[in-house]
Amino acid sequence: MRQTLRYIDLINKFVAIVLGIMLGIMSIVIVFQVLSRFSLGMPLPWSEELARYLMVYSVFLGAAIALRHQKLISVEVFSERLSWRKRRVLKTIVLLVSIIFFILLFIKGIEMMDRVSSQVSPALQIPMSIPYASVPIGAVMLTLNAIAAIIDMFTNGKEETHEWAAF
Repeated sequence: MRQTLRYIDLINKFVAIVLGIMLGIMSIVIVFQVLSRFSLGMPLPWSEELARYLMVYSVFLGAAIALRHQKLISVEVFSERLSWRKRRVLKTIVLLVSIIFFILLFIKGIEMMDRVSSQVSPALQIPMSIPYASVPIGAVMLTLNAIAAIIDMFTNGKEETHEWAAF
């Protein structure tokens, strides 16, 4: 189990680096777009599309990392009143239901990629299956991190499981 967690955390480190690069590129592209539009009067048609696609990937990958570290927003009014054992059972049920949702998201994401595979994006002229790939990629990452959160919850045996560490 510990080895599985190490592999998932190694994947998450790589994803966090990619996520940081994507957010940096997105920020630079947006600033350049604003400068070119208002200073030079020459808007870049591809920049908004690229920023949008990077944002979609960032949301999925960031949500997966946040899930691993149990930093996603949640309503815990009911669970805070439970003992740690009951809270752990409740969190496990929620994560298992989430995994079922992520599997469905993966399946539907693959179907969407297949439907749009013949289309190209208007400005970047890339296959639309590339932006739509964010859905199944995000679903796989979310599933892996939900499994890791369950393993971590039961192997650590304490309430607070995995704290965020800067890379």
